[in-house]
Amino acid sequence: MLSDALIIDDDCNVQLLGKMLLHQHGYQVTTASSFGELVRQPELLNVDLILLDIGLGEFTSLDILEYLYDLHISASILLISSCSQQAAAHAIAAGEAKGLKMLGFLSKSKLLTGLTTFLGSLKKAPKAPTSAELAKAIREQQLFLAYQPQISLQQDTQQGQVIGVEALVRWQDPQRGVLYPDSFIPLAEQNDLILPLTWYVIELAMKQQAQWLSQGWDLNISINIPAAFIKAEGVLEAFDQLTQEHQAVLSKITLELTETAGIECLSYASYVLKALRQRGCKLALDDFGTGHSSLTQLYRLPFSELKIDRSFVSLIDQDQEALVITESIIDLGKRLGLTVVAEGIEKNSQYTLLVEAGCAVGQGYSIAHPLTADAFNAWLREYSPFAPMAHQTSILSCSKAC
Repeated sequence: MLSDALIIDDDCNVQLLGKMLLHQHGYQVTTASSFGELVRQPELLNVDLILLDIGLGEFTSLDILEYLYDLHISASILLISSCSQQAAAHAIAAGEAKGLKMLGFLSKSKLLTGLTTFLGSLKKAPKAPTSAELAKAIREQQLFLAYQPQISLQQDTQQGQVIGVEALVRWQDPQRGVLYPDSFIPLAEQNDLILPLTWYVIELAMKQQAQWLSQGWDLNISINIPAAFIKAEGVLEAFDQLTQEHQAVLSKITLELTETAGIECLSYASYVLKALRQRGCKLALDDFGTGHSSLTQLYRLPFSELKIDRSFVSLIDQDQEALVITESIIDLGKRLGLTVVAEGIEKNSQYTLLVEAGCAVGQGYSIAHPLTADAFNAWLREYSPFAPMAHQTSILSCSKAC
């Protein structure tokens, strides 16, 4: 049976002390001394808790956090080091920005006395949801959508105009409160629940579109779909039935493909995606620029939109290489006649650089956090397209709700 805690540190004394303390709290523990060891044995990371040293030889915790993100690791992560609070805070912020479960920071000098406090708070946290609970949540409609506004970045009279939203699923669990996708999407994928979950999300989005249209709001809705959706038997017939039931306006729906790595047969995927485009849907290749997307898929599949991964957007105002890559993606999209969307805009400086680069659409916390339908309605009524960044400050407390 795999251990449920992992210590990643090249200091033998820290490994021994951490192992002893964790054993006292009922953990089974393994250790790793280098980044290379993790790469060669990724199964070591299949644990509930990771104690991670900020520096490992030539590699830092940022390198390892990037690796954990790529592997979709769901373990709680406690940074341990002799570094400064500032360096630790930077690493924690980087991990949280990727959706990793960062517990905090503990100096190695306080490991003996401080670890128990962290473990106590961890044990008080609700247990991870089960597949049976998720199946029940879908049946009993405990899921809801939060909507993150998307605005035009084009340098014309439409700049700053809200043109649509991305629909992001949330789970209102009776015991745990609101759960975010990273805590249940992997569960859905591993237990054959991703398709019923996706259909439920599509239906919620179509219902919301109908409500907004009745209010006179002509907004595009982007919906995430997995590769399993494309391969599902009878997907086009089921989609047509749902469309007719809700009288959905497909020209205002974008389907974002989130798992292009899961498409083994591009010919079949092209057939299904072309059929969806013929029905009026727009199609987006999500997270472009990362290992989950490729130029081959961009060439062979009928996408109408590119979404630049937030890992580039978040760095364009401080890393020249990230800026060059982002500008190249924008130029590639324009040459191919695709709409380019930047996600993860968190600063005014990033917003300005994207406008100057000619990016068409943007979304991110500096515009608005994901909002419940009611909160979005209130936000949009007050929103000024002439000052989107300044307006964000006044509604920030409201938008953090989801």
